[in-house]
Amino acid sequence: MPPVTPLLVTRASARVRPVGALWRLRGYLRPFRFQMIVMFAAAIGAVAAEITIPLLIKAVIDGAIAHGYRQLLVPLALAAIGLGTAEALLNLIRRWIQASAVAAMEKTIRDDLYAHLQRLPASFHDNWQSGQLLSRATTDLSSIRRFAGFGLIFMVTNVMTFVAVVALLIHLNWWLGLVTAVVFVPVLPICLRFEKRYRVLSRRVQDQEGDLATLIEEAATGIRVLKALGRGGHAAARHDAQAAQVYRTQVEKASLLGSFWALLDLIPNAVIGLIMVLGAIAVSTGALSLGGLVAFITLALQLVWPVEALGYILASGQEAATAAQRVLEIFDTAPEITDKDQDQDSAERPGVRAVDSAERPGVRAVPGPRAAEPAPPGTRGHLVFDHVSFSYPGAAEPVLRDVVLDLPPGRTVVLTGATGSGKSTLLQLVPRLADATSGAVRLDGTDVRDLPLEQLRAAVGCAFEDATLFSASVRENVTFGAPDADEDAVEAALTAAQARFAYDLPWGLDTRIGEQGMALSGGQRQRIALARAILAGPDVLILDDPLSALDVHTEERVTRALHEILAGATALVVAHRPSTVALADTVALLSGGVITATGSHRHLLASSPEYATLMDTEDLEESA
Repeated sequence: MPPVTPLLVTRASARVRPVGALWRLRGYLRPFRFQMIVMFAAAIGAVAAEITIPLLIKAVIDGAIAHGYRQLLVPLALAAIGLGTAEALLNLIRRWIQASAVAAMEKTIRDDLYAHLQRLPASFHDNWQSGQLLSRATTDLSSIRRFAGFGLIFMVTNVMTFVAVVALLIHLNWWLGLVTAVVFVPVLPICLRFEKRYRVLSRRVQDQEGDLATLIEEAATGIRVLKALGRGGHAAARHDAQAAQVYRTQVEKASLLGSFWALLDLIPNAVIGLIMVLGAIAVSTGALSLGGLVAFITLALQLVWPVEALGYILASGQEAATAAQRVLEIFDTAPEITDKDQDQDSAERPGVRAVDSAERPGVRAVPGPRAAEPAPPGTRGHLVFDHVSFSYPGAAEPVLRDVVLDLPPGRTVVLTGATGSGKSTLLQLVPRLADATSGAVRLDGTDVRDLPLEQLRAAVGCAFEDATLFSASVRENVTFGAPDADEDAVEAALTAAQARFAYDLPWGLDTRIGEQGMALSGGQRQRIALARAILAGPDVLILDDPLSALDVHTEERVTRALHEILAGATALVVAHRPSTVALADTVALLSGGVITATGSHRHLLASSPEYATLMDTEDLEESA
């Protein structure tokens, strides 16, 4: 079934009222139009059967019994049994259809939500708590499903039941029917007042549950730190405080709902008592027959559930509406990084200048703008930073300023510099984890913003200092970027990354390594992540200090292996250790967001005091 997310994200991202948010999700019901029609038809049929039974009772009392038409008792009894059976079957059909339809609807929303989260930039995920995202993808979608499956049906059928029953009551006795209808009038303002208060509490508890989920997730992933620092008690106190806050809000919410339900229980039962008194008077005066009174009371009893169900319907509706509002806060966040043909604004980006891509023996700063040329036939991986600048939103100063580098195919560049100089940020611009504020990053003569994301990210492999692994086997993690790789290729990648330890794990490469690979050491995780990047066989390999967790001897072995592997690929490597700098054909020194020097390791030691100081510091740290 076609997703409807594009319809949603094109709407204004301004915050909408909860009911309006729920209305915007109506598109997810469109693929189930036929099922919804059948569901409503079955529900209406069941209501019609239920309402007809009191009329049969009236016919039995006023006709078959009062006038002695005993021959009508069996047909009327069979008709009542038939109506009861039809009502049961229709309710069964409705429940069976709605169970599959609303579950499929929830799955569709969840799939679209997950896909949209994948399209959002890393900055979005940096600013959102994981627990808030999880609660929206689970609890909130369940609230929407419950309302779509039950609340919506009950709302429609109960309104129809109320109208139909009141019409029949007026038909049986017009003044008694009008009295019954008027007594229910106060229910409307009561419901409006309840809805206003419950909306606030519903949103509050959903937000608080998201915060609580974040605390639990952080405690689970950071359990080693909590234990090592003896801060388990502190974490427990934070959890208790947040859980107590959720508890208080839930109790306040339940108290409001309980008092509302109690009032809704009182009104229809009081109406039944009033009807019995007034109905007896009507029978005594001849305005209503005995059978009519029994039918009247039976029909009036059928108003009890629609009124009592208002509490469930309004509560379920408000929870679903605030859930829809929370979900749309994600859907209405437009992806900042998209394929060119998805960009709404296709105007030329300001500040983009071309750079000559002629073959050069190494990487060097380019003094000015030059024309970009396509890479020579048979060569791929020509990477150019063309006067690139980058600023984080709201930052007073740019992180990168007018960076100009040229990496010919097959060359290895080590990018080094002090902490905070912008090295990792520069690397993120290549696979478009972020986009340059001005200037352009070019791959084989094409601005990376003009390449389809799938094509770009297939051509660029990455391994980061903070190695992220998945709760899966070693094999699944290594082949994540190359799922069709054979055993020989996997073994070669593990060997190059000095990760053959994986074969010695309890189940070899099929050993599951736990969430985020926490069953492995930091150095082991880095080597598995490095093997994953190598196996993908990219044209450009981005390595963000991938050996920082390794000891000096292991790092030396990995460095030698990488030197052979990187011979055929363009590589941009962030490194601090002098031993890792041996990978480089050229070293680029980044200082304060600017490339201040380029050249060989030996040349920079002699010509750049800043570089020499940086390497001396790293030498001292390695010696220590």
